[in-house]
Order: sequence, then C-alpha cells, then structure tokens
Amino acid sequence: MDYAAAALSGIALVAVGIVVQPVQGFGGLLIAGLFGTSLALGAGIFAAVSAAAGATWWHPLAPVPAALGRTVWVPLIAVAGAIFLGVSILYPWAAPGAVDASHILAAKAAWLNKSFFLARTASVCLVFMGIMSLLFSGGARDNVPSTRAGVVFLMLFALTLSVASWDWTMSLEPEWFSTMWAVYSFAGAFLGGIAAIAVLALALESGPIGLIRLGERQVHDFGGLLFAFAFFWGYIWFCQYMLIWYSNIPEETVYYFARLRGDWALLFWLNPLLNLVIPFLVLLSAKAKKHRPTLRQVAFIVLAGRWLDT
Repeated sequence: MDYAAAALSGIALVAVGIVVQPVQGFGGLLIAGLFGTSLALGAGIFAAVSAAAGATWWHPLAPVPAALGRTVWVPLIAVAGAIFLGVSILYPWAAPGAVDASHILAAKAAWLNKSFFLARTASVCLVFMGIMSLLFSGGARDNVPSTRAGVVFLMLFALTLSVASWDWTMSLEPEWFSTMWAVYSFAGAFLGGIAAIAVLALALESGPIGLIRLGERQVHDFGGLLFAFAFFWGYIWFCQYMLIWYSNIPEETVYYFARLRGDWALLFWLNPLLNLVIPFLVLLSAKAKKHRPTLRQVAFIVLAGRWLDT
C-alpha cells in the first residue's frame, strides 16, 4: 500500500509540474525515464554479454541484473508518456513551422515527423520489453540466460538502441548530429548497468539476510569491469569531442559551443570527472578493486555521473 501511495504521489507531482511548467515538467519526466531505462538496459547488456561469452563467475549474483532488467517497463512508461504527450514541447522539429524555417530540418523531415517518430518510439519500447523478457524468461535457469538468448538480445539491442538514441536524445537538438552518438549511448548504458548491479549486489550481501554471497573473485571482477568501462566511456567521450573539434563543421560544433560557455562549462567538465577520472584513478590498483567499501563508493559516484550525463 505504501508503494502505491508513493507512486500516486509521484504521478500527481509530475502532473502538477507539467501543468505549471510544461517544458521543465516533460523534460524532467524524460530525463528520469531515460536514466532508469539506461540502467535497466545496462543490466541486460551485462547479462547478455556474459551469457554470450560463456562466463560463469557472475552466476551467484545473476538474480541482481535479472531483477534490475525486469523493471525496464517502468521507466519506459515515463519515456513514452513524456514523448507522446509532450513531443511538440520537447522537440523543436515538431513545433509548427519548424521545418519551413530550417533547410536542415527540411532535409530530415522524412525521418523527423510526428507520426513516424511516435511509431518508432512505440516499436522501440515494445522491443526493449520483449528482449528483456526473452533474456530473463522462465527458461533462464537460476536467472542465467542461455547463450542463444544473449546473442539474440545483443543483435536486437544494437539496432533499437541506435534508433532510440537518435530519436529520444539527439533529436532534442535536431540541427546537430554525431555519428558516434549511438556508441556513446551504449557505453553509458553499460557503465551505468555495471555500477547499479555492483551497488545492489553489495547491498544485498551486507544486508541482515545476506541474499547474495560474493567471493573475492566476484568483487575484483566487478571492480575490473567498472574500471574498464569507465575508461571505455571516456574513450568514446573523447573521440566524439576530438573528431568534432578537428573537423570543425558548424552543424557539429554547435553542441559543444553551447556547453562550453557560462554555467554549462562546469557541468560539462564535471561529467568526465564523475564517469571517468574518479573511477579510473581510484580503481587503478588491484587492492582497491577488491575493497568492498571503495567499490561501493565509486559505483555511487558513477551513478551520479550517469544521471548528470543523461
């Protein structure tokens, strides 16, 4: 009953926010939905990659990514609600007369039109829920997906995540584009999923019941994954920035031009600090990777970084 009351209170606050300040209200709903969706999908990527590779070290904690992945429908409802109800408010290309005022938007009109956009959004949401159900279906023994399920998940996920990243986030600035945006979105989702699983697994292990039992190997491997994919995210972040800076095409540089001025600059540089610099430096040693309190703190910092990046 308490959960229902909390959910109803949250829905009421969102509704009031949308009525009072539609742009901020729909924007906040979209951010929350995208953040939650990326964490749930990140848990799915973790399980799918591990299953496809035949890894066994993570089996004792398989219920954690399974539980996190199965929640994907909740943030997807928030994403779909923000998009279907607020598409004309959130997305400049959907405003009346926007296509006629920009030759760039006119060239993208075949892709960026409301009917096709909303149809893609509905399709992507259904595919996300479908592949998560496939991955953690009743046939998954002890919440460990089969190799085949992992491979199918990754193939379908690669296509749908690309479309979602282009539509839901990149088209918020429709005259800007980046050929690396889909890879950047994948790197962020995987990093966030690893951090979320680490936080939940360590919390369940240290709880009074002790639902999860992690050996030194599992803790060290999680530390290694968090370290590696923080570096991978940072590599993609730098590559995108470097390529756009080097080519110096106005349609690309506008993204960084807006974010390197004024108050945005602090948030811009805080992003790689939380997602790359801190986890990389702290988890550089093998001892730190095995130290549970350190790993927990770094994972929380990365989750804060993932929210900021979103």
